[in-house]
Order: sequence, then structure tokens, then C-alpha cells
Amino acid sequence: MSAVVALCYHGVSDRWPSPMAVTPAQLHDQVSHFLRRGYRAATVAEAASARASERLLVVSFDDALASVHRLGLPVLESLGAVATVYAPTDPILSGTPMTWPEVAEHLATEHAAELDGMTVDELADVARRGWEVGSHTCSHPWLPTLSDADLARELRRSRHLLQEALDLPCRTLAYPFGAHDARVAAAAAAAGYEAAVTLPARVAAWPRTPSALERMTLPRIGVYRADERLRFRLKVAAPVRALRASPAWAAVGAARRSAR
Repeated sequence: MSAVVALCYHGVSDRWPSPMAVTPAQLHDQVSHFLRRGYRAATVAEAASARASERLLVVSFDDALASVHRLGLPVLESLGAVATVYAPTDPILSGTPMTWPEVAEHLATEHAAELDGMTVDELADVARRGWEVGSHTCSHPWLPTLSDADLARELRRSRHLLQEALDLPCRTLAYPFGAHDARVAAAAAAAGYEAAVTLPARVAAWPRTPSALERMTLPRIGVYRADERLRFRLKVAAPVRALRASPAWAAVGAARRSAR
């Protein structure tokens, strides 16, 4: 198994009942679980080029929701940890909430404000505190469904806009929904990203020494509100991760699907 563990979060909230949001207490418990075991928090860009033996914890937040700055940042700062936040530039730069179909249902509820994104000033603030700000494309589309031209536009324009807004390099990308294929990964590399992260349905091991190709498909473990302490610790335990990343586990899953 790799010495890198990469976690993927979205919102941080005590009140929002969405599966996408963990509470501040959950976030504190989950990150400190690794720090107590000798892991060092690192950004995606750092971990993608780190030596294979170093035990690193990568904390990442997709969508750059405002709650990450308001509630997530203080938790991580209290632990001396950094993170990577992935910003979709259309809503972030326009100051509008996240509206893609998978989250839009919340806009008609009392939790609509949970879909507000961070401001450019808030992104600049986390960057000053050692966080990495990466791209989550412009409009958060399913990238494999796009034409070559639209795919290149989503990847290149979002990177350019973030670099221009923050006056910082934009080194890494998170594929929306984790959706990617070989064409998308090649387009990400062509757009100038040093690495890109996925969100596979099946746990996959972070490569010990990622090749240039592997750096475009670095896997993360999704963490959600249902991941209370015992469930989370089982999910991230090294033996469980090794088993779920093994060919044997994949074969069992394939057999179950074919039996349906």
C-alpha cells in the first residue's frame, strides 16, 4: 500500500443534512485520527511528487463551498493541517450558488445557503495559510460526455481564470463527480495540470511513485455524513483499503453485478 491517504470532502455543516456535509466535529476526529498516527498533512500537488515512503494525509474539498472557509478552515488550523480546495470557476467568480442538477434540489429548502461558494478573497485567504487551490473546471460538467473542444475549454479556462484571480499557479485538478476516462486524463495533462484526482466507486491505492500518467488519475476516498467514527475508521484502515483495492475484491464485485 502507498503511504499516502487522500480524503475527499465537500461541505462542512452542523445543520445541513446532506450526505455531502460532515460536521466540524467529524472533520476534526477524522483528520486527527491520521495525525496521531504519524501522518503529515499535505496538499495534492505536494503528495503527487513526494517520496514514496513518506506518510502523508491529503485532505481535499470539492466545490469550494463557503462552509469550508467558515467551518473547515478553523478545524484544520487547530490541528496544524493544510488542505486542497477545488473551485468551479463559473459559480465562484460570478458569486452564484452551485446549481448543477445533483445539488440544485437544496436551493428550494432552508439550506439553500449551503450551496454558496467561497469568494475569491476567501480562496486567497486559504492560499495564504498554506492551502492549495485547484481547479474543479468551469461549470462542473460530466467531462467524458463533452466534445474535445468543450473539454479543453473547461480545463484550460478554469485553470487560467484561477491563476489570474489569485496570482498563483493552479497545479492540480479534481474531475467533477470523479468522472474521467483516458481522453479526459490526456486533456488534463495537455491543459497544463501536474496532477488530477478522482473519486472512484471502488477504493484504489495511491501509487507509491506515480508516473506522469498515474498523476492524472490519483484516487481519493470519499467521506460523507454517514461516516461516523467506527464506519470511517473501518473505511480508512490500511488492511481494509488493501483488500478493497485488490483484484480479488474487484472480482467479487464483478460477480455480484453479473448475478443481478
